[in-house]
Amino acid sequence: ASNAEQQVLAFQNGAENSREQLMSANSWASNAEQRVKTEDAMMKELLMDPWRKTVKDGWNAEELHQLRNEVEANKFPESAKIKLFNILMVGQISAGKSSIINTIETAFRGDEMVTNKAVAGTADTGKSRTIELRHYNMREGNIRFWDTMGLEVENEGLDIEKVCMIMDGKVKNNATLEGTLDSKFVREAPKIKDKMHCLIFAVHSLKFAALDEKVLGKLDTIRYAANKRDIPCLVVCTAVDLVCAHVEEDTSNVFYSQDIKKMMTMVSERSGFTLNMVFPQRNYVDETVTKLDINFLAMLLFKQIVKVSRDTCERLEDDESDSD
Repeated sequence: ASNAEQQVLAFQNGAENSREQLMSANSWASNAEQRVKTEDAMMKELLMDPWRKTVKDGWNAEELHQLRNEVEANKFPESAKIKLFNILMVGQISAGKSSIINTIETAFRGDEMVTNKAVAGTADTGKSRTIELRHYNMREGNIRFWDTMGLEVENEGLDIEKVCMIMDGKVKNNATLEGTLDSKFVREAPKIKDKMHCLIFAVHSLKFAALDEKVLGKLDTIRYAANKRDIPCLVVCTAVDLVCAHVEEDTSNVFYSQDIKKMMTMVSERSGFTLNMVFPQRNYVDETVTKLDINFLAMLLFKQIVKVSRDTCERLEDDESDSD
C-alpha cells in the first residue's frame, strides 16, 4: 500500500479506537451515575430512628463484651433443680434452625472462627435434613438447644404429638423423630430439668410469605400447646441479609431498614405473634471468620432467650414448691 493509503488506514483505525474509548467512557459514566442513584435511593430507604429500641445499640466490641457478660451472669442458685435452660427449636424446612444454634454459640464464645457444632444443611429439597432430636449444650451460657425436624405438610416431618412430648420432657436425646418413637428414648417420669423452658419458631424471611397453610396451621397448634404449658415462644426470622441490601452490607442497619420492618410485620400478622415476640437474625452461612455485626445481633437474640427461659424456670420451681 502507498504511504497515502497507510496514512488513511491509520487515521481510520485511530478514529475507531477513539470512538470505542468514548463509548467505554460514556458507558462507565452511565454506570457510575446509576450506581450513585442506586446508592442515594438506598440511603433514603433507611429510617432516621430505629423501628425497635434495643438494650444495646452501639454495635461495638465493648457493648458486645457487656452482652456476653450479662448472659453469663444468669447463674442458677446452688439449690436450683434446673442447671440448664432447655430451648426447643422448631420451624419450617431450611429456615436455618441449626445455623441459629451455631451462630449464637459463635457469638457467645467470642472466638475468631465460626462454630459448626450443630449440623447445618443448605440444600432446599423440601425434606428435613434433621431426623433426630439432638441437644447442643452451651454450659457457659446455661443453655441447651434442642434441634428438631422441620415442619412439613400433611403427616410428613415433625408431628404435633411428638412436639408436645418433647415440651413435656418425655423424649430423650438422639431419639429418631421419624415414625414411631423407640420406647428406650421415652422418659416416663420427666423432671423439671427435662422440660422445655422456651420454644423458638425459626422461619425464613424470604420464604415465610409463601409458607403452606397446613404448615402454618401446625405452627399455630404448637404455639397453642406451648401456651397451655406456659412455655414462652419466640419467632426468629433468619436470612434478613437477603431482604435488605443495607443489612447485607452492615447488619447494624437491621433496625433502621424499612424492608426488615415490613417483613417482620408480615410475619407477625401471619403467624399471630405480636411484633415484640418476632426477632430478626442473620446466621453465619458461608463465612468461616466471625464478624462483629453478626455476633452483636445474635447476642441481642440470645439475651432475650435467656431472659424468658429464666422466667419460665423460676415459675416451674415455684409451682413445684407450692405442690410439696
